[in-house]
Amino acid sequence: MNNPHPDEQPAYTASGDAEQAAEGVRQVIDWYNARLRDAREPGAGRDQVDRWREGRNQALDDLDRLEEADAGETVRIALAYAARLRELTDS
Repeated sequence: MNNPHPDEQPAYTASGDAEQAAEGVRQVIDWYNARLRDAREPGAGRDQVDRWREGRNQALDDLDRLEEADAGETVRIALAYAARLRELTDS
């Protein structure tokens, strides 16, 4: 398949690279941690904070899973977190 934007770097290359996948997961964890730090200020909704904690905890679990994941699972996690990061940063 030809890349319609050859000058752009893909969010993830399907090489099964665990370090690249872990970096994507860590970026999502960092996003959640920043929101949770900001939530210490008055006015943060409890439900939203709980969703951020839940998302961060899932990302931490997935980061641990990468240690023993096979190539297919590594790619799945990497793609899921690339999409999640886009979703979080676009909203």
